[in-house]
Amino acid sequence: MKSTRMGQLTICFSNRQRSLSASLVLLAVCYLVLLYPSYQKQQDIWRYYTMSQDCIARLHNQSQKIVSSPCEPNSSQSKLSALYPGKQLNRIPVFVQNGKIPHPGAAFYEPPFGFKGCEEQLQEIMELLPQAGLPKNLAPASCKRCIVVGNGGILRGTRLGAYIDQHNIVIRMNNGPVTGHEVDVGWKTTLRITYPEAAPKSPREYDPDSLFVVVMYKNTDFAWLKAMVRNEPMNLWQKMWFWQSVVESIPLEPQNYRILNLDIIRETALNFLGFPEPRHKLWRWKQVLPTLGVTSIITALHLCDEVNLAGFGYDMTRPDLPLHYYETVRMYAMNAQAVHNVNREKLFLASLVKGKVVNDLTGGVSW
Repeated sequence: MKSTRMGQLTICFSNRQRSLSASLVLLAVCYLVLLYPSYQKQQDIWRYYTMSQDCIARLHNQSQKIVSSPCEPNSSQSKLSALYPGKQLNRIPVFVQNGKIPHPGAAFYEPPFGFKGCEEQLQEIMELLPQAGLPKNLAPASCKRCIVVGNGGILRGTRLGAYIDQHNIVIRMNNGPVTGHEVDVGWKTTLRITYPEAAPKSPREYDPDSLFVVVMYKNTDFAWLKAMVRNEPMNLWQKMWFWQSVVESIPLEPQNYRILNLDIIRETALNFLGFPEPRHKLWRWKQVLPTLGVTSIITALHLCDEVNLAGFGYDMTRPDLPLHYYETVRMYAMNAQAVHNVNREKLFLASLVKGKVVNDLTGGVSW
């Protein structure tokens, strides 16, 4: 009698175990079914950027023609002057030199249009930096051919990396990664222009032979840069003033750091984009700022004889497109950028391409 009950209990337990296993399998299947549409949608969004072999071949042929032709001294600057006769580039240094306020106008504006109120902090940091110009070993003195690599999703799948790396100066922005994307974006970095919140988190993105160019948007950015150069931590109070977390250690030497001359931002905004003068409103400046992409192009026009672009262009008619080549943030995120005027910038970039001031290797500017 006891053995019969034990057998019944064993059968009951076995049935329950099979039922539990079946339930777990069914639950897993349902979970995968629910996840599949999201996964499939994530895969589908990159199809918009899929290029035919013929299209890729055309991009490569155009890029090969550009990088293999002789560099023409002062080519981009002379074409810019012809395109905008009244808007020539100011004769100003690209980087802050020796802690001096680069231009009298810079003393009137607070960051990011000038250094008003930050003179002592600027001087203190510059005393930590052994160099302030563009090292001669980074580019030839005769004629410099440069490329500004944007972070646009249009770069994905282009396989333009080899052509990008053939430029004398390769300018990258913010946290646009190289690692894992070398085939499309290249591996070479000469200048990385960024502000604290957008600096790469991964140590692998810091080329020891590159320049790390910091854009000062606010007073607390000086404290961050000082901490990075001195390789020391920031205190909690300093961290509270950043709108998102910032990297707390950068594997570069002091000679790798530069501070962007904020006259460049003011020149980009007021001179070329025609934005209004910033107006002080109570405790802050009311202003429209250029994106770092256009600012980097103006920087390149100051530094280089020939300027090319890759990875630029916003197709706002397709809001679900990935905004960047390395993540799935969508194009519609640009609509939340109230501080920028993307439409004005698109028109300006299109005029530069049409006037042959710059060459657009990926063709996104004409979208």
